[in-house]
Amino acid sequence: MIKIKRLIDCTLTEAVKAWNEGFEGYYFDATTTPDNFIKRMVNEDLSPLLSIVAFEDNQPIGIVMNGVRDIKGIKVAWNGGTGVAKEYRSKGVGKKLMNSTLSILKEEGIDLATLEAISDNTKAISLYKNMGYLVDDDVEYLNLNGKLPQNPRQTQWQSAKNSEGIILKDENGNELGYAYYQKIFNSKGSHISTTLFQCEPKPDRTDSEEIIYFILGQVFGDFKDDIKRSIPNLPINKNNLLLTTLKQIGFQTIAKQVYMIKEM
Repeated sequence: MIKIKRLIDCTLTEAVKAWNEGFEGYYFDATTTPDNFIKRMVNEDLSPLLSIVAFEDNQPIGIVMNGVRDIKGIKVAWNGGTGVAKEYRSKGVGKKLMNSTLSILKEEGIDLATLEAISDNTKAISLYKNMGYLVDDDVEYLNLNGKLPQNPRQTQWQSAKNSEGIILKDENGNELGYAYYQKIFNSKGSHISTTLFQCEPKPDRTDSEEIIYFILGQVFGDFKDDIKRSIPNLPINKNNLLLTTLKQIGFQTIAKQVYMIKEM
């Protein structure tokens, strides 16, 4: 008999086992360690109270990681990963996990539940649709490693190494656009990666492309550093100009997903 426990009532060993076996043979290597599991929970606001693990005969066989954020007064939950052990797939475990998740989110007064699913994972997408989720947008994960021989459109504004946010203004102080990003340094203080989370020009600007290039120059510099650059889950319909610009620079798509939402 399958039993659902909240993550807060499980051991770290059980949680990591549920995750690693749940994502065995996935579209990319999602294997984690206890340390990395905890770090991800902290960094991505995942909740041990809202996340759940499925058990059979006291063995973890599935997991759903959940987090909640308040966005302009709206309680938005997001699914940080749903996985089921290989031998239990297509046997209703995923449906049971999602039913339990939605019940918990409803109890918490969540307004909107969100998730991403690999575009080719038709079984998972079908399950989510049956649960009431709707596809809101397509998203892509882009990556660019190493240095480029020449930046396609080099900017003059130099990057502030420790900054995590940029607001671009004109000479009159009017806001033109913004970006939110994170730079990672190793134990020796060397810059090893930059992740761009958001980059948007002010709506209805006729010079939106120039604004995007300018901001990207601030975030990534002159592309001469031998580092890893990534843009996770970029909505391609809502950010088509940014997507086009990134690909012109040299970024490549390494994963395609759908972004799904469900009003609670």
